[in-house]
Amino acid sequence: SGRLHARAMRPFADFTGFDGADEEWEAEYQGLCCDLGRDPADGIDFEAFRRAVEDESEEGCHCSDEELRELAGLPAEVDIVEEMPLQRPASVLLRQQYRMHPSLNRFPSQQFYGGQVGDDISTMQRPAGLLVHPRTHSRCATLFWCSPPSFREEVQEV
Repeated sequence: SGRLHARAMRPFADFTGFDGADEEWEAEYQGLCCDLGRDPADGIDFEAFRRAVEDESEEGCHCSDEELRELAGLPAEVDIVEEMPLQRPASVLLRQQYRMHPSLNRFPSQQFYGGQVGDDISTMQRPAGLLVHPRTHSRCATLFWCSPPSFREEVQEV
């Protein structure tokens, strides 16, 4: 999730001098999250962690770059800011889907993914859909229409 929870933060706490029991650390972590404006259930994100380690006040958890390198087990010559920027993981495109009939997959695959999402052979056995085109009366998987500006959405259970 890219966030640090109490368990993941414990080695950092121990490294920076915390020597209490697990219950004490849990309370300390709750307080740290509160100080950083984060919900303990969500964890501490990179920006909040950065603020904490750069804070030299009594409320902060100041660490030098050298200390952070030591904690991470990195060699001294590694510049953690320049050489190891945190980045979001690369996204991965689903290349084959296994859940819907190919006629249902056709539109999103072409419209949003350049036709790159294929259908597993098992999807051919699924029903094509229940919609019927209003003009041609042929079965269709998806139906779109333009609504007048005065349209109000209504939801009805069928």
